[in-house]
Amino acid sequence: MRRLLPVLAALCLAAWAAAFFLIRAQPGANDVQIPTLMVLPSLTPTDMPVPTSTPTLTATFTVTATSAPTDTPMPTLLPTLSARVLEIAVVLPGVYIPPTLTSFPLGTILLPAPPSPVEPLPDATDTAPPFLGWYSFESDYPTIRYSPPWTPRLSQFASRGQYHRTEGAYDTAIFMFEGEGLRVRYVAAQNMGRFEIAVDGVVLDTIDAYADELRFPVTDVYYVGSGTHRVELRGIGQKNNASEGYVIGLDTIQVFRGDAHTLILPPPSITNTPTPQPQPAARVELVGAPPTLQPTGTPIPPRVVTAEVVIAYDENGNRTVDPAEGVAGISVRVVEINTNRVIASGFTDERGYVSFEVVTDAPAQIVVPYFGETWTVQRGGNSAAPAYTLLLTPGNQPGLIP
Repeated sequence: MRRLLPVLAALCLAAWAAAFFLIRAQPGANDVQIPTLMVLPSLTPTDMPVPTSTPTLTATFTVTATSAPTDTPMPTLLPTLSARVLEIAVVLPGVYIPPTLTSFPLGTILLPAPPSPVEPLPDATDTAPPFLGWYSFESDYPTIRYSPPWTPRLSQFASRGQYHRTEGAYDTAIFMFEGEGLRVRYVAAQNMGRFEIAVDGVVLDTIDAYADELRFPVTDVYYVGSGTHRVELRGIGQKNNASEGYVIGLDTIQVFRGDAHTLILPPPSITNTPTPQPQPAARVELVGAPPTLQPTGTPIPPRVVTAEVVIAYDENGNRTVDPAEGVAGISVRVVEINTNRVIASGFTDERGYVSFEVVTDAPAQIVVPYFGETWTVQRGGNSAAPAYTLLLTPGNQPGLIP
């Protein structure tokens, strides 16, 4: 019996050891280890994140209209000599341009006016052009055009014994010539009217051809300038009160043309040149100019205004300020005259005295409002402050003065 107990104990121990071993060998619910990604990646119960390409912003080029580069004008402070500053289309009447010295070729003859002709003049009909000097174009010259045709007449007093006349009050005679001087010999009689002499459309003279007997006078010498001109004799439908008709008669047209060594420079004040009437300027354009400097006034420097005021009651009537006559508590002010702005104020003391010292650049005056008294502060040159005294006349009730 005693030997059986140890055997049973050994068997029990073996059975318990076997049971323990089986329990340890069989995994329980609590001992199951969940595989991790690192240990068992194929048994991961969740989907693995698949790397995907992330969209990025891509710059897209858009075609836009681009303006062509232009030059930017750079302003200049002052115009230079190469810059056009002022353009004047017409020189206004009354503007005088001083003459400048001009060099002339050697042998040039300067004349103030065409020379006076000495008759008889050479007949242009007998000479081939060019005509130099004075020449006479008779009334029957082929290039003189009459409208309507004028009637030729014979006279021993006419040039070459013949002239042309018309009874039309508005008839014309036209002649083209080249030269600088012009003179017309016409017919004067009792039945002659008035006519105009025009060159290039500009009327040079109006002739009254009335005379008490038949005559062949000449006009003044007209300077018309060099070049080709058009002279016209035309009736104007007028006559002298003593005339019997409107007849116009032409004897000869006399023309002066200078040679290459003759130059006519008439004085500015004495000329019969057919010049167009002066007209206002067509256009004056200011292209650029330096800025106009405006005048600036010099500011008046500020100054120190000093003043003393004494207000006293002249009790004894001696017209002076005696002790114990000062009036205290009176308001005194300094104001600017232009703006009426108070720049200083004060009250008199027991002596009736108050002083001011202010800085201002405007005219100022001292005002005592209670008594209506004012003084203009003078600009004194000395250092002493000006004193202003208000002396009150004696009264029966001095106690009314505050």
